[in-house]
Amino acid sequence: MKKLFGAIIFLIFCSCENNAYLEEFEKNTEIAKAYFKLHEEENSEAMFKYLHPDMEWHMPIYGLNMGGVEDVKAAIIGYQTEFDNLKFTPNYWLPGVNTETGIPDGSTRVYGTWNAKHVKTGKEVNLTTYHSFEFKDGKIFRGGDWFDLGGMMNTLTNHEDEIINIVNMTTKVSASKVEAFSKKYQSLVNNLEPTSLSFRFSKTGKNRITLIERYINSDAVLNHIKNVSPGGEISKDFEEFQRVFNIYEMTLYGNVSDELKKAIAPFKIKTKYVPVISGYSR
Repeated sequence: MKKLFGAIIFLIFCSCENNAYLEEFEKNTEIAKAYFKLHEEENSEAMFKYLHPDMEWHMPIYGLNMGGVEDVKAAIIGYQTEFDNLKFTPNYWLPGVNTETGIPDGSTRVYGTWNAKHVKTGKEVNLTTYHSFEFKDGKIFRGGDWFDLGGMMNTLTNHEDEIINIVNMTTKVSASKVEAFSKKYQSLVNNLEPTSLSFRFSKTGKNRITLIERYINSDAVLNHIKNVSPGGEISKDFEEFQRVFNIYEMTLYGNVSDELKKAIAPFKIKTKYVPVISGYSR
């Protein structure tokens, strides 16, 4: 009888605990829904208020480390710049569980579809996604986005217009500082600019660094110039870039637009333009 009574008490305790977690799940799901609604409205500043300053986030980019709050902010701005008419349609919301106990822990996750219109091409996007959210102090603290970002961008890209920029630079700072800054900077560009196809730093000699940039077209390079110019999203980071590196020559391969040439001219960097005869890119 005592054993039976103890089992009943245990089941009641577990039921109450699970109910508390489910109530937390419902509350946090409403927060996540409000967060997505602001994304549809392209209200990035309001979205930022939902982000915990110490957050860790899985970014939908192969090989990229977990992102922090600044990476997530840059990604949000990037999506809202590149796309209009953002709309999320959930298939279903599910409670997250503790991986060790299998008991709901108050987190939430969702399977669904994002629809949008790509600003540059006018193409419609239909993207199947999965998102997970963990919370701390009422803010989004951990989780991530899972979807085929690269595949989506490839469908929007006319590779015939691709621009490759070879940037030759010197540096006077230590190798460790060059490595640390290069990792930080390429991550910022990667998250902010979906139309940037590649951004690679290489050591090519004593105190010499070569940066190879690839963009889907001239407009994508113009967008990067806008982001690094005064008042741009990563203008402060570009100021640090100029303290770490000294650009002495650039060569742009591709059919560069006149507008892009005019935008590059004020930087007073020795620049060569090499048009494409024929070729392909994947």
